Formats: sequence, structure tokens, C-alpha cells
Amino acid sequence: MVHLENVDVSDERVAVGNGVSVPASWTIVLHGEPGVPGAVRVNVAYDARLNRTVAAEVRVLREGDGDEVTSLTLREVRVQYALQASGLQMSTVAEPGHPVATGAEYLRRMQERTDRDLTASVYDASRTYQLATAINLPPLKAVADCLSVSQSTATRLMNRARFEGLAPGVDLPDPSATGPFAGATAPGGPSIGR
Repeated sequence: MVHLENVDVSDERVAVGNGVSVPASWTIVLHGEPGVPGAVRVNVAYDARLNRTVAAEVRVLREGDGDEVTSLTLREVRVQYALQASGLQMSTVAEPGHPVATGAEYLRRMQERTDRDLTASVYDASRTYQLATAINLPPLKAVADCLSVSQSTATRLMNRARFEGLAPGVDLPDPSATGPFAGATAPGGPSIGR
């Protein structure tokens, strides 16, 4: 079983929007990672240019004599998992009318909430999207899963959130474009599939 330990957590927090914040940096240490004979240390930092947390450094430490770190070992390191799992623990979400929650607690609350009208759905979608983006979860999938809606409904909710100014900087695919060539441009000609 993998054991996660967050260490060296920065006191500085970055407000990423919609009540979501993350530490400016921290280190996640993974013990018991399958195929890795020791610990994995991932230094995580918030990158303002990318508007999300990133792995700034990844180190694999052997357990002791008789163990070695090889290219096969490195292939077993799940960097994205480390970012997401620690991000759920380290992020916080401030939602009006509720106590500040970790990202994991907030997503659980979104899954349990059933009394949403359209306005609440748009707010919940924009906050969930912002959290997921900040911690490297697929944002539209997180909205769909947490609000128990289809991916196309999640996209419509986020387009509405963007239109209402609740999701600045969100760049979604054009919902009117469909098919395998949606958005593609023919050489010297108009867009294909529109």
C-alpha cells in the first residue's frame, strides 16, 4: 500500500480563484510505490504561467544496500498521481456558507449535493473546474463526476460560467464543432466540420 507524506509545506498560499488556494510549494514523499525499492520525493510548486501545480523535481531514493534505481524503476514512478493525490490534501476551498475544506473534502461534498438549481450548478462547476485545474485533475471530467452530469453538460455549465465571468481564462472546445475533424483547417481553405 502506498503511503503519502506531505513535508516542507510552504506557509505562502496562492489563491487561484473561486475560493481555491494551494501552497506555493510542498514536497510529497511516497513510500511503498509498486516497483520502486525505496521512497519517491516529488517537489511540487505552483507555476503562475501555467496556472497550476507542477512537479519541479522528482527524486527516487533507494531503500538501502542491495537496491538500485534503474531506468525500469523510474518508469514505475507515478508523478501525475503524486501531484493529484497530494494536491487533494494540500488544496483548500472556501465556499460561502461552508467551512473551508481540503480539495478532497470539497469534491466529496459536491458528489453528495443533490439540491442544485442552474445557478448553483454553474457556481459549483466553476469552483470544481478551478480546483481540478490547479491540482492536475482532468477539469471537465471532475465537473461531470462531481456534479453527476454528462461531459457535454459539464462543458455547457463551464461555458455559462465563463460567460458570467466566473471562469476567467478557461478555454473550452467549441461546443458547436462535432466530428473527428472539428476545428481542423484545410490547407488554404475554410474550417472542416463547421
